[in-house]
Amino acid sequence: MLKYFLVFFFIFFYSSFSYANEKIAFIDIDKIINGSNLGKKLNIELDKKIKKENDLLIAEEKKLKDKEIEILNQKNILSEDELNKKISKLRDEINNYRNKKLKIDNEFRDIKLKQTNSLVSSLNTILSNYAEKNSISLIVQKKYIVVGKTELDITNNILKIFNEEVKSINQ
Repeated sequence: MLKYFLVFFFIFFYSSFSYANEKIAFIDIDKIINGSNLGKKLNIELDKKIKKENDLLIAEEKKLKDKEIEILNQKNILSEDELNKKISKLRDEINNYRNKKLKIDNEFRDIKLKQTNSLVSSLNTILSNYAEKNSISLIVQKKYIVVGKTELDITNNILKIFNEEVKSINQ
């Protein structure tokens, strides 16, 4: 038993000692993606497109609600057959509206995902070069760090480099 303990102790001590000289840093990737000049620009452009589409969807939804009110007001005037036709047509229009809205939401989510992936790809290249130049063995995302020295946070350095080097993305 004592042999196993000593072997385990020496292996653990040796491995801890051998990695003690390795340089580690951490980075807030979300801050770089959303706080970089290009990230801000892309978010503003996407928000404008989303707002424009939402305004169109709101107008279309209002028209559908007005049609519904119109049908309800004609309920006592129209024959049952005509009423059912109008209700059926309105249901089809509502389903088309829902499908259109879902399609637009999916398109914007895909655009955002592609933009983020492109920014992360550019960021990975910068991080690789930075790690090599500064002899950093390991870079960890800040959100996975419980406690860390602020000197190990390289976010601002990388953000500065990112802003200088990355001016556009490939979509």
